[in-house]
Amino acid sequence: MELRDVETFLEVARVLHFGRAAERLHVSQGRVSQIIKGLEREVGGALFERSSRRVRLTPLGERFRTGAAEGHDRLTATLRECRAVARQVGDRLRIGYQWTMGGELTDRLVSGFTRAHPHCEVVVSSLVFRAGGNLVPLAGGTDVDLVLRWSPGGDGSAVEAPGLVVGPLLAAVPRGVLVPAAHPLAGRRAIVLDDLLPYELLRLPDALGAPLRERWVPTHTSSGRALRHTDEDMSRLMGTEHLPVEDVLALVAQGRALHLTIAGLLDRVPFPGLAVVPVLDMPPMVVVPVWRAARENATIRAFVESAARTTEAERAVVTREAASVRTSVVRSVREAAR
Repeated sequence: MELRDVETFLEVARVLHFGRAAERLHVSQGRVSQIIKGLEREVGGALFERSSRRVRLTPLGERFRTGAAEGHDRLTATLRECRAVARQVGDRLRIGYQWTMGGELTDRLVSGFTRAHPHCEVVVSSLVFRAGGNLVPLAGGTDVDLVLRWSPGGDGSAVEAPGLVVGPLLAAVPRGVLVPAAHPLAGRRAIVLDDLLPYELLRLPDALGAPLRERWVPTHTSSGRALRHTDEDMSRLMGTEHLPVEDVLALVAQGRALHLTIAGLLDRVPFPGLAVVPVLDMPPMVVVPVWRAARENATIRAFVESAARTTEAERAVVTREAASVRTSVVRSVREAAR
């Protein structure tokens, strides 16, 4: 028995007219008759006496109306209370973020949220990347409600997965290639992917899946030429499925291969003997909030809305700058091809 069926019965019982009840419920009279007949079959007897002149409740209908009205009132009151609770921001929110983002962005997002919701305690944890594409809290496996994570390719589609919600773009940073300080490219102000053709790049873990790997470390340049990658992926080179950024930096410092990353990596994670050279013809790496669809609540929604407002102005600037850089790169590639 559906709630809508009970509401239809109660409306007919109130006005004692199928046509007027249908008008008030915004359905056809035939639909009202169909619902009442279904209820009568389920109850096991007639609820209304119907004639060409009038409609009235049967004794069974009177009894059903009394119980149905009480149950309906209790249920609708409970629904209102639950919806009100669901709209309330809770007293605790656990946020995980990738360490290579640095603390500045996370601090700004959290500060903006707590100013609007001072009663809500925000607990922030650094996350380590795992070969399967999951982000695992560093602090003893502590669970989190929401993760701020990198997504390559200029939007959040690279990290979409069943059961997850990917929120709005919160920040965008240029891409770069990590090289040893003595590498021939280290002194360049900027490069394009074609400049990497002579060199091997670290291959991301196979467990990540091809779409995410391709956006993070592409297989081909903008002109369609194949890039070189290490025979073994990063997890095999390190001997672990966990991929702390320091180990990636060490692989590059040892000369194993170059690594496509973000242009400001060494500002966030200093490491001697390395340099990052901006790569102009790659979409930016973006930051997006990600959370489990089944655990979405008012607190998560409030944080995401606050974070989007906090970063709105700078996202507009980054978008304009990225569009200008892409236009310049496309022009340069076309001129070189002539």
